[in-house]
Amino acid sequence: MKVSRIVIVAALVASCGRGTPSDRSEKPRNEAPPVATSGEAAEPQVPASPSEQPREPRKVVQTAPVADHAKATGVNPNAAVLADFKSRVDAYMKLRKSAVKDAPALKETKDPAKIKAAQDGMSTQIRAARVNAKHGDVFTPEIITAFRRLLNPELKGDDGHDAKEIIKDDAPTNITFKVNAKYPEGAPVPTVPANLLVNLPTLPEPLQFRIIDKHLILLDEDADVIVDYALNIIR
Repeated sequence: MKVSRIVIVAALVASCGRGTPSDRSEKPRNEAPPVATSGEAAEPQVPASPSEQPREPRKVVQTAPVADHAKATGVNPNAAVLADFKSRVDAYMKLRKSAVKDAPALKETKDPAKIKAAQDGMSTQIRAARVNAKHGDVFTPEIITAFRRLLNPELKGDDGHDAKEIIKDDAPTNITFKVNAKYPEGAPVPTVPANLLVNLPTLPEPLQFRIIDKHLILLDEDADVIVDYALNIIR
């Protein structure tokens, strides 16, 4: 009899300890856990720090070709491309002037050693000032196309044949086309036939156009520096 009472009391105590579902802190077992949707994180988003806040949109840089931009604004596209070439040449001349202000002046002298020393000094200063120069800084694709168009009529007929022969005869060999490189010492500097030169823009001294085989270089003659080059300018 005592044993039966003990069993009944134990059962009542266990039943009271479970409590009712409303008294429990746990959620019902049949409730699904939260799931992130559409790529969102299940955790709450932390506000961005001031340095991570969205920045104002940057201004869009005009990347349209010069000719297209000129057409859109009612400007002669050919004139605009040639004006762009002039502005690039002017930029080089401005940089050059600043670079060589401390270099030995290139004066008239018959002493080859003095001439070479002055050229080397100018070359070193200019090349250091434009160490990041690259192909196309002066001869852009548009400018190259414009130059081909200007030269093409002069390369036809008898005069054109003669011009090509002059270019072929004067062409030096083993010239590396590299921007900001020094023109090879001792290499012949080819002339540009007069009928071709007259169709190209006038350059400020000491810049010179030189045609090597089918290619055009812009040469700083005093410093012997290749400013830029245009491949296959002669067709």
